[in-house]
Amino acid sequence: MLTGCALEKEIRKPLTRTETDFYTLTERDTTVHDRVQNVPGASSESTLVATTSRSQSRKSYTTTWDSTADRQYPNFLRAGGLEVAGLLGSSSLNGAATGIFGLYSLFTSDQVNDTGSFWHGHGPQSKESGITKGELVRFMPVEYRLRWFDDAPNWTLGWSLAEYLTPDEDRAHHALVSIGTNMYVRRRFFIRDQIPYMIFSPFLGASVYPSAYVNLGGELLLGSLAGLNARAYAGLASGFSWSDPMMGSTFPYFGLGVSVMDFTNRVEETEHEWKDYVNTGINFNIIEGSLIKSGSSDVTIFSDSTIAFGGGQLKFASVEIPLPFANYHFWAGTSLLNWLSFGFHEQSMSVLPLRVGYRQYVFTESLMLEPFLELNYYPSTVFNIGARLKLDSRGGAGIGLTAGYASGSPGAFSPTVFNSAAPPVGSSFGTAYLGVTLFLGDWNFTPEFVRESRTKEIPSTMGEGAR
Repeated sequence: MLTGCALEKEIRKPLTRTETDFYTLTERDTTVHDRVQNVPGASSESTLVATTSRSQSRKSYTTTWDSTADRQYPNFLRAGGLEVAGLLGSSSLNGAATGIFGLYSLFTSDQVNDTGSFWHGHGPQSKESGITKGELVRFMPVEYRLRWFDDAPNWTLGWSLAEYLTPDEDRAHHALVSIGTNMYVRRRFFIRDQIPYMIFSPFLGASVYPSAYVNLGGELLLGSLAGLNARAYAGLASGFSWSDPMMGSTFPYFGLGVSVMDFTNRVEETEHEWKDYVNTGINFNIIEGSLIKSGSSDVTIFSDSTIAFGGGQLKFASVEIPLPFANYHFWAGTSLLNWLSFGFHEQSMSVLPLRVGYRQYVFTESLMLEPFLELNYYPSTVFNIGARLKLDSRGGAGIGLTAGYASGSPGAFSPTVFNSAAPPVGSSFGTAYLGVTLFLGDWNFTPEFVRESRTKEIPSTMGEGAR
């Protein structure tokens, strides 16, 4: 459903401003008819020219009709997918211990076994306090231009489909949650106005339900590069939940976060049509799932042991960014999450792995061959080398075939996060594999298109002193 053409159009509607030009076209013309009954000429008896019988008629007419022309523009200053952050200094109690960016320790064995972890927050019973005590999560944040103060630039009005703020492990009493009822006013100050942007934004926000709270602070953004952003926060949140209005929560916080599928525009970009929009990535992918056949002797992760595939892979929010050499065909990329399994015990999880590769088209731009190197460093440590043949449907989906070799250790990752029957600690592995992949929410662009698109980037205005 995420990749359907109809849904894609519906998503684009609130993010697109359509301006229609109305024309009245007028066509004027004149038709001339000449008629000659006899041909004039000199007779044999005389040098006199005979009179012609030529006649001429003229008809003029005017035709008028109406015409329209639609021009479409990006209508947002921010359109995001998922934003996650780990909060520091938010509480003196034990923390949820989700790690840097709010993700790095989310799938470790401590999270599974600790009764005060993010997965099992039952009050101040945590074995480990953690450095990042709190957590911030926003789903589908958007910002539009706020036209006030005589249409002053760089003011935004925004909200999120869902927002979650918790200072520590005691989520039952301290967490602040908003479902579609939050609103934020921000003022942007550009430190860098060329991609990737660097923007400092003081903000004031409030929510109504299911928690009523205010959130005051500031954000520092580095992005957006192919929808990938790094964020820093400082703020003060205060409020209560309507389910227990007598138990309030007030806490300051600092934080580091990351957001994916999250695109930021300058005001000037909303004045250029979509066809001139600057694209910085050759691939954007929401979900990538694979079935894997490997040389591992480990038992299958599936309940049916007769299935031909013993493992699988799942990536969420992947991007590929072309590197500015070799005609932009070399690329660097990452995924928000990367789960890899060759069997019931041989599993790994990685947050923001490092990936480099090269794109080569085979016969057509819809068929791509991409050799790659991948380093997964936490919570699992895995080195993965391989090559992928991918067929793009040009409709937001694709299929692929991957062959490679992976070697590493599951590290602190615990498979019991997803399956209570799984072993608490996995096994190291090193095996060749073959995978069949399905790409959902997948958009590809040629390196040549991205290189040309970058030439259309709006020039900097930092030297004008007007921003």
